[in-house]
Amino acid sequence: MQKHSDQQHRSEKGFPLLAVILIGLIFFGIYLAVERLSPDAPTIRIALCFIGAYALISTCIYVIFLLKERRQRGLRNTFESMNAKMHNMFKYVVDFPYAVVDERGHVRAINQALQELIGAKHPFFRGTLADFCEGVTLQKILEIAHNIEKRQNRNLGHLTMELIQEATEAEAGNAADHDDGECEVTVTLRNGRRYVVHAYRMYINESTLNYMVTFTDVTELYAIKDKAERDMPVVALIDVDNLEELTQYTRTNYRDASRKVDDVLIRWAEDVNGFLREYERDRYLLMFSQEKLDWCKNGGFVRLLDDIHNIRLGEYSISVTVSMGVSAVDASMAERAKDAGAALDMAVQRGGDQVALHRRSGVSFYGGILRPFQRRTKVQSRVVANYLLSKISSAKNLLIMGHKNPDFDSIGSCLGIAQMGLLAGVPTKIIIDLNNSNFRTATERLMTSQVYRDMFISGHKGLDLIRPDTLLIVSDANNFSIFESPEVARSVLQISGKIAIIDHHRQTAEYDFEPVMNYIDTTASSASELVAELLEYTDTGVDSENNNLVSDTVASVILSGIVLDTGNYTRNTGSRTLDAARYLLSKGANAEYVHSFFTEDYAGYMCERTFANCSFLQDNTVGLTWSLGTGQATADRIAAAKAAEKLLNVKGVKATFALVVIDDMIHISGRSDGEVNVQLICERLGGGGRYESAGAALKNVTLEEARERLTEAIHAHFADQQSGTDGAANAT
Repeated sequence: MQKHSDQQHRSEKGFPLLAVILIGLIFFGIYLAVERLSPDAPTIRIALCFIGAYALISTCIYVIFLLKERRQRGLRNTFESMNAKMHNMFKYVVDFPYAVVDERGHVRAINQALQELIGAKHPFFRGTLADFCEGVTLQKILEIAHNIEKRQNRNLGHLTMELIQEATEAEAGNAADHDDGECEVTVTLRNGRRYVVHAYRMYINESTLNYMVTFTDVTELYAIKDKAERDMPVVALIDVDNLEELTQYTRTNYRDASRKVDDVLIRWAEDVNGFLREYERDRYLLMFSQEKLDWCKNGGFVRLLDDIHNIRLGEYSISVTVSMGVSAVDASMAERAKDAGAALDMAVQRGGDQVALHRRSGVSFYGGILRPFQRRTKVQSRVVANYLLSKISSAKNLLIMGHKNPDFDSIGSCLGIAQMGLLAGVPTKIIIDLNNSNFRTATERLMTSQVYRDMFISGHKGLDLIRPDTLLIVSDANNFSIFESPEVARSVLQISGKIAIIDHHRQTAEYDFEPVMNYIDTTASSASELVAELLEYTDTGVDSENNNLVSDTVASVILSGIVLDTGNYTRNTGSRTLDAARYLLSKGANAEYVHSFFTEDYAGYMCERTFANCSFLQDNTVGLTWSLGTGQATADRIAAAKAAEKLLNVKGVKATFALVVIDDMIHISGRSDGEVNVQLICERLGGGGRYESAGAALKNVTLEEARERLTEAIHAHFADQQSGTDGAANAT
């Protein structure tokens, strides 16, 4: 910088000399012109006049230059003195820590403020920046300096609220993992206070590059931010799952039972210093500060569920359960209340007896240990049937799909929904894998009818049928990844935005869209059972040809879905299940014809025989069996389900898992007798399902590795159950 200033000074000094020479040449040229034009004029007098004028002008130029140079010299001296004083002030007086760092990361100098912070003996600190500011690497400093140049107008002490809000908790002495993504990084120095670090590129001379690293104290701002987070209210909605139903069927006084639930909830609200109010019968609003949220996640939620479990009613000592939806998102109170309601719906749809915590990072679930209690009523089914029929009637066309690799439940429930489309007179198509063996078996008789022959289409053709008023109904699935055609579902969302879901599996994640209808009941044995109930109330009073909404063949296919998911009425069968079967039988369903669906061919029999190996865990209460597969994907998948069912017949075994190699994946099929929640175990492996029936698929692992991961998940589930922290499953 000094060299550049000297060059500029010499350049300014040469300017008056150049001006004097140029003016002299001009005067000399004028003199020659005058002498040639006026040869009789006195030469000496003219020459003297020109010389006098030239001398006067040159003197004026020189005097003006001297005055200007003196003024600039005074300003330079003033600036140099000011810079020196400012340097000394920032170095010794102003409490603004900074360090000068070279390109290799070595500290060349620090000011007194930083010297006192790090306990250095003199300002010439011998070391690197990382010696007193752990986690800040040279590469990070260079990145910050590069980004600072892009934002040269940035204020040195500028602190954005984004920085404060997004900063993560850092351990003392370590740099925080967070920065603003451009020019800031947060560190904690040895005095325990937090600082935002800025870096600026600077040159000592033309060739020596250094960086000035500044430290801005943001401890108080972080304290305010932390206090704001701790005090931020968390909104929770609590719903007693089964109290009213239990008091109807057990010899228990409702008021006494309700008072016991109130006592537990009041005690738990006091533990979290919360505000509890019952806003509707068996429904509560709870608000508490976020500082208690960690306590809740680390056992508080499960403790509440366990205390509610201890309330047992009737001669059979049936446990009461509650579901809770909690919202801890950074939003307005209205949005938190809305998110809490959505979280509560997810907890109920997953079977109840659990807490769904909605945070910015996603939804976490706690609990879900007990078997779901049936909450569905005939009134609810009637309301859903009327609502769904009205939505179908208002659509221009109806698309229906189940899940990939459809089973009889998926096929039967889709076919049942199609009857409602036919009743409403809306063009109806079912998207399905036309080459699937289950599909060919279930629809063999239907294909003789022109109506059903044209009703079943592939996903590719389904894309051509999507219109602005198209309604898509998905049955027996609630996760996009397992839909028969996710492409069709996404296209419907983009074009019409109308998707309805009917399922009996637990919802594993929050939707990124608002369904037209989300009818999920995990207490139902199957999707076919839910659809049969809807058809029964839709069928009432129908005045159509033959006065018959459901034909005998269609009723048989729907019944096959119930038979499949109940294991021929031996698992998860309630009075509502038998009522649905009774309705289908009244419509002409043929049990012998349904039984023919489940007869096994030679290839399927050979696939089952490959499951020859097995082992037992948890004191022989959990069985595992596995197979390398036969290369027939569909047959192997069915064989795995049957192998898990068969192993469940072993005395003392409460849960079973069958693993089979299909292509480059390991498919896992889990079954339970009702005492072990296999859905929670499969969720640990990225899968899902229902309490007694679940599955998962692992990619890029060997069969042995899959067995090890499944074993770890089983042990972890039982360990959490014993420690009282079971049921924490995440969905993002």
